[in-house]
Amino acid sequence: MENLRIGICGNIGVGKSTLVEQASTKPLSDFLLDTLPARTNQSKIHVFPEEFNPEVLKAFYKDPVRYALMAQIEFFNGRVERQKLIKEAQGIILEDRTLAEDYHIFGKAQIISGNMNEAEFLAYQRNYRLLAGETSHPDLIVYLKSSVDTTLDRIAKRGREEEKSIPREYLDVLNGLYEEFVKDHVECPVLVIDANEDCDLSNNYFEKIIRRVAEEIKNLNVRITTPGISEWISLPQTRATLKSIKAEKTLQNYLANNPRLITIAGLVGLGKSTLAAILEQSMQIGALYEKPEENPLLEQFLGDKATHAYDLQLHFLKMRSKQRLIGKSGDKSYVKDRSLPEDYLTFSRMLHNQGYLSDDQLDNLSINFRRKCQELPGSDLLILLKGSPELAWQRIVQRGRLAEVEGGWKIEDIRHLARSYENYGKEVKNNGFHNGPVLEIDVGKVDLLNRIHLGYVFDEIYRALNQ
Repeated sequence: MENLRIGICGNIGVGKSTLVEQASTKPLSDFLLDTLPARTNQSKIHVFPEEFNPEVLKAFYKDPVRYALMAQIEFFNGRVERQKLIKEAQGIILEDRTLAEDYHIFGKAQIISGNMNEAEFLAYQRNYRLLAGETSHPDLIVYLKSSVDTTLDRIAKRGREEEKSIPREYLDVLNGLYEEFVKDHVECPVLVIDANEDCDLSNNYFEKIIRRVAEEIKNLNVRITTPGISEWISLPQTRATLKSIKAEKTLQNYLANNPRLITIAGLVGLGKSTLAAILEQSMQIGALYEKPEENPLLEQFLGDKATHAYDLQLHFLKMRSKQRLIGKSGDKSYVKDRSLPEDYLTFSRMLHNQGYLSDDQLDNLSINFRRKCQELPGSDLLILLKGSPELAWQRIVQRGRLAEVEGGWKIEDIRHLARSYENYGKEVKNNGFHNGPVLEIDVGKVDLLNRIHLGYVFDEIYRALNQ
């Protein structure tokens, strides 16, 4: 991942903003920064507080029925704008409320409480679906959980005039929605903090929370994938090029003397085949490609997805299983274009959602994939290419493969798959499909055709293989 994103969630007045403020200042910030695998003097904590127009908030609290839709659109747009800055940041990011909370907590609360009518909520819902689908989820959620009594007490203590009219019933609805949110809608680990404790700054309340967050980060076993690239591109070009050549030779010698299987995963169009070809040539190793033009079922599938979806997935499982055995034969190192579990964890699930695979067929695929993964030797490194669905779609169109653009992919499919890949690195481990290191590379920021950037990639691969 490009950065480590931590979402701070919880009801109104529970202490989110104060926690974010405390976590971003010394000495507490050091607890978080020390979790970075390669902390430097440039390592930073980036804070993204909740920003809104106070006049809109006042209007909403004064007349929630009249201003609920306007307020929710205003708050949501502010969070969408904030995502652009989050995407560009490197290091540890603290988000005071996440984008998903806007819909699952406050948007839903408005219709439940009668502040929005059905038509207004549907308009808001459509707006959310259109814009939020392109946003990745945090890597960790810190949920400050408190009773309504605690929330009311803290709201009273901070004394914001516009909040004095918040009814208890509304806070109760929010608490219920938060419980549902962390249980059913959060796609990353959740650290639940009992926020009923007195959070006076004179005690160690916030330090205890930050220490728990730091421990949770370590348990995630995540790696920041591109914090070191600035060290490469900031060098003089000649020096950076020589460093790149050295990294290439180091990895080449290692792979020549230590047979390894490197598997590349990622959204369609982000450059798996490109990176595989580069590694094949630069490292002088074997390569195992998907070769869609040689797939006898692919054309039939594109003509009738419902009839051929299941057989196609079984074909991929058989093909990739053979490739895995070749890659782990031990005669030399190999790079493999696409990982075996992707077909089940991403494509099969999408086809099921689209109605092309039945419940039974999806279950059967799950059983078959799990059996194979138990039987087969694992790959030594999984490289996960990450990037926006818009970037992937642009590259799919540019390369102009007829099978992809004529009856193959649609931008909606790519966006759907992109959501599956957001947590693929964690999911593939949680499912027992991969036990080795996972190296995530954001191809929106790392140019695989840039000589210096490639040196960085070679160096990261070598480091990952030697963890």
